[in-house]
Amino acid sequence: MSAILPLLLANQTLYSWCSHAHQLNCSTSAHQTSDQLFGTPHSALCHDFPAHLRTLTQRTRGQLGPPRELALRHTLLGYFLPTIDDKKAEETIDLITEGAIPSLKMRLGITASRVGGYHPLKLCSDCAGEEQERLGYSYWHIEHQFPSSFVCLKHARPLVFLRDAITPVHRRYWVTPADPQDCKLIEVQVPSETAMATLSRLARDSLYLAMLPPGGLSTARAAGGYQRLLRGRGLATSHGNLRIEKLVSLIRERYRGLEGLPGMAPLESVGYEWPGLAASLSRRSPQPGHPLKHLLLVGAITDSWEEFVQACESGCDSAPLEHQTNPRPLKERDLTRFKQLVAEGGMSISGASKIVGVSTTTGVQWATRFGIPFISRSKSVTPALVGEIRRLLAKGEPVGSIAVSSGVSSSVVNRILGADERLKALRSRSTFSHRKFVSRTKFSHLCKRYAHLPLSELRGLPGNGYAWLYRNDRPWLTKALRRLGRLPSSGS
Repeated sequence: MSAILPLLLANQTLYSWCSHAHQLNCSTSAHQTSDQLFGTPHSALCHDFPAHLRTLTQRTRGQLGPPRELALRHTLLGYFLPTIDDKKAEETIDLITEGAIPSLKMRLGITASRVGGYHPLKLCSDCAGEEQERLGYSYWHIEHQFPSSFVCLKHARPLVFLRDAITPVHRRYWVTPADPQDCKLIEVQVPSETAMATLSRLARDSLYLAMLPPGGLSTARAAGGYQRLLRGRGLATSHGNLRIEKLVSLIRERYRGLEGLPGMAPLESVGYEWPGLAASLSRRSPQPGHPLKHLLLVGAITDSWEEFVQACESGCDSAPLEHQTNPRPLKERDLTRFKQLVAEGGMSISGASKIVGVSTTTGVQWATRFGIPFISRSKSVTPALVGEIRRLLAKGEPVGSIAVSSGVSSSVVNRILGADERLKALRSRSTFSHRKFVSRTKFSHLCKRYAHLPLSELRGLPGNGYAWLYRNDRPWLTKALRRLGRLPSSGS
């Protein structure tokens, strides 16, 4: 098991966390790191659907949260499971928690959707730059990896797709936003401001969809909503027959110029002889559909995600569609366990919430419900605590780690940092010094371990750090190479 376990950020993919853990521990073998964390040599290198989550939770002593939360919030499962049958969704979570599912994409209906089962990594250059400056590293955002996400909502700019021909089974390294390796970088070309607004709506709706519980958008419930919306807009008859010409014209106008974007194959199936998107999703005996198809249809026939939700709930006897941060079904034993941990065991609300598998906000609500006294975080930021936070910031500690150790939110830490330019400069220098120390240590270790390899091959090893040292610490690198008898040729 890795000696150093970094904090798993709220919107970070599990794949990205594994990469960070690998770097912090100065490991040289990605497969060995994966085996230490998951018990298999390849799980950590799967960026969309990593498996064996129970083993990971056990070997990290539960510091990352429960397996279910990891699956739904830090992998693409949280995006795909809302649109399939709830029983099947729960079975999928159980299977991927305990082991691997070779036929997972077939089980999720991805292979039959004609959307494509290849999920390229995507990044926002602005996000990566800000994180590199603030944290000392950049990471993959889960919301950017959704197949229906083409733009970054925070910076209102197109995402960059990474095309990599190597599969996780054959990969021997991690791809990071700061080091895309041999991937081909393709920035999404948005033809107009109108297209940008359309893609932004699609990205927002993707977030809403991924917040639904597994099975929350069943085929029958979605079909009822579509039928009501289509009839209300004159796109279907009172008997549910589609008005093909009007519907096709609407969809083509809505997504004009976007048909050529990677992953937008469903738009190409929309023709006057076959409605494509709407037929299988809205008929009285509907078929399951890829989330992207649902989102494209919702975006074409509604003005907002809320309008679609209202249409689905109208005349529906089942529970309303709720956007939950913790979609796990609430059980009485969870409440009892939480009460025992806090009231009898003296554990903090955040610690008990993590063990039970709910958010801290839910834990606060439960504590209030049980009448358990607690101190609000907003009242705990004393001058002494501010001083300690400033000290840790100056040392270059990650904001998330400082928040956890200090018992405050990340926003409090960021406010303290943002209010002091001198502190920001100190932190920047500390972060750089730490990166320099890690890079020097890692490169020296590799030089000694692979003394038989020429420099050209050494630079090809994953995580060698040569490029960063060449750009940022060249005098030390030159001395180290001279001392080891590894001076590069003039053309290197």
